[in-house]
Amino acid sequence: MPRYLCWPPDEVRLRRSLAGWLHPTSRASLPLMMEVGGVPCRLQELAGADPESIRAAYEALSEQSIYLRFMRAKQPATDDQLAFFLDYPRAPQIALLLTDGQGRPLAQAQSIRRRHPDRAEFSCLVADHFQHRGAGRRILLALALLARAEGIREWTAEVLAQNRPMLALLRGLGLPLTLVTGRELVFVRLDLSVLDTL
Repeated sequence: MPRYLCWPPDEVRLRRSLAGWLHPTSRASLPLMMEVGGVPCRLQELAGADPESIRAAYEALSEQSIYLRFMRAKQPATDDQLAFFLDYPRAPQIALLLTDGQGRPLAQAQSIRRRHPDRAEFSCLVADHFQHRGAGRRILLALALLARAEGIREWTAEVLAQNRPMLALLRGLGLPLTLVTGRELVFVRLDLSVLDTL
């Protein structure tokens, strides 16, 4: 039987997470330089990124990271899959890439508007060697600010119930959060409208 879990906004935590770095106000404000986990990084749109660097980053991911993000076993990335991630329609979709000083991908996140004009599905993936350093929180909050600026009020996602790091990350953002838990999947809803008050 599904369980419904709700967390109210935590403005103190949200303000703390947003402090100390330059926020993107629109796609035109990208790229931005910032420090994440003690590493100088570049935040940019995913569109136009080097396909081979994205392929190499994907190949470096562990089987577990691939399964938790894509809910399937790891397979070689095809040219069509790379094109899907890099040559997306920009009106309904925002995708961000965080790279290190050498241009190596560290994290990627995307927001895709489907049927409803103010609702979008979101996802996030962090390189194995850069996990637990704040990259997931940083790229998701940057993406949330851009999505809200483009009229998105609500984010949704399906997360594997065993993906505890992602669920902990979402609880720690400070955004209003609703989880509907099932045996295998957790349906996630984040309210982005709280960003209007900050």
